[in-house]
Amino acid sequence: MVIRMQPKRAMFKPAPYDTRRRARRMPSWLILLLLGVLAGGSGMLVLQTSYGPKHLTSADAQKLTEELNSATLERQRLQTKLDEQKRLLDATRDDSEKVNRALKDELSTTLALVTPLREQLNLFVQTLPYDARFGPIGVSTATFNQDKTSPKLTYLLWLLQDKPDRPEFKGLLELSFEGTHKDGRTETVTLARTPVTFGHYLSITGQADLPAGFVARRANARLFDLDGKRQITWRVFPVVIK
Repeated sequence: MVIRMQPKRAMFKPAPYDTRRRARRMPSWLILLLLGVLAGGSGMLVLQTSYGPKHLTSADAQKLTEELNSATLERQRLQTKLDEQKRLLDATRDDSEKVNRALKDELSTTLALVTPLREQLNLFVQTLPYDARFGPIGVSTATFNQDKTSPKLTYLLWLLQDKPDRPEFKGLLELSFEGTHKDGRTETVTLARTPVTFGHYLSITGQADLPAGFVARRANARLFDLDGKRQITWRVFPVVIK
C-alpha cells in the first residue's frame, strides 16, 4: 500500500511591517457635511442678494452724503430761528412785566388821589338839596349854560336818592329846552332819552346841540322808569346865557 503525500499550500501571513498602502474611500459623513456647508453658503448668498441690504454705489453714497449735509444745515437753521424766537419772547415778557409794574404803580398813585376826592364828594353830596315831593328819587340840582353866539348848551345834573342804602335805580332821563328863535318863534327842543343807573347819587355832564339861532330859556329834566311809561320825578331849571 502506497501512501501519497500532497504538498501543503502556502498560507498568507501579513508581515508586521508591510509598507504597501491600501486604497481608502472618503467617509460618507464627511461627504454629507461638505455638501451641507456648500448648500448653506449658497443659500446665504442667495438671501443676501435677494433680500439683504443693497450695496451702495459711489454715486449713491455721494448723494446720500449731500442729503445728510443738507438736513444737518436745515436743522441748524431751524435751531437758530427757534433760539431767536425764544430770545424775543423773553424780551417781550420782560417788557410786559415792566409795563405791568408801571401800570400797578400808576394805579396805586391814582387810587391814593381818588380816595380822598371820593370822600370829599360824599361830604358834598350830603349838602345837596333834595326835593321829596315826588318820592325818594329826585333831581337835586343842575346848571345849564348856553353861549349866546353858539347853539351848543352844556349842563351838569345831579340825580339823588334820599338814602344811601336804597336799591340801585335804573331808568331813563329826558332833557328838553324851551326857547325862541331869531324870528320870534317859540319851540321846545327835546333830546333823546338816555338810560341812567345809580345808587345814592349820580352826576351827569354833557353837551346838547340846539338848532342854529335857537336860544334856550328853560330846561326841563324828567326821570322815567326803565319802560319809559311812568314819570318818576320832574324839575325845571333856568338856562344861563353867557
